[in-house]
Amino acid sequence: MGGTPVICALDETKTTGHISAMAKLNVREQLLSAGLEALHARGFNATSVQDITAAAGVPKGSFYNHFASKEDFGAAAIQRYAASAHARRRILGDAGLSPLTRLRRYFESLVALPRYPGAPGCMLGNFGAELSNQSPAIRACVGTAFAEWTAALAEVIGQAQRAGELPSGDPPEALAAFVIDAWEGAVLRAKVAQNRTPLDAFLTMVFSRILA
Repeated sequence: MGGTPVICALDETKTTGHISAMAKLNVREQLLSAGLEALHARGFNATSVQDITAAAGVPKGSFYNHFASKEDFGAAAIQRYAASAHARRRILGDAGLSPLTRLRRYFESLVALPRYPGAPGCMLGNFGAELSNQSPAIRACVGTAFAEWTAALAEVIGQAQRAGELPSGDPPEALAAFVIDAWEGAVLRAKVAQNRTPLDAFLTMVFSRILA
């Protein structure tokens, strides 16, 4: 994709305090909320700007008041998706549970999310596969989200190693990256199979073989 490079860190909360600014923010939020669902379900290239504005219930012309391009919107959508994923990682910081229990419960919560048939899978994986050779800007946003996810898991794996729940021979970052790669592969297989069997297999293999 051409055009002005998209910066991955966008400020989604800045307002002037005026009614007009709030109205613009509301339209932007409508576009992001409805558009993210459309992109996640259908993919980036199969979703037009008109699809996004129709889903949001706003005039098509309003799209470009808030986003420089569809690519700019895609980057913002990835950030919004990553923020929701970050919220789901709160369990990783639950000091009332052992590190390995936190990690397993986190992935169990992810396994419980999809509803087959028709589950859209992981938006990071979807966009990574669809757009990495098409949009350097979106690839950078996906890469940032993966890096943050890896760091969060590595922190808990390191805690498990220090607590004696896991062997300390492997670097936590390497284990975290491998687990995420395995998860993304399982999600892809689950989309093909249209059931959660690959996700259940992921839990079994990771927590009885890899993190054991």
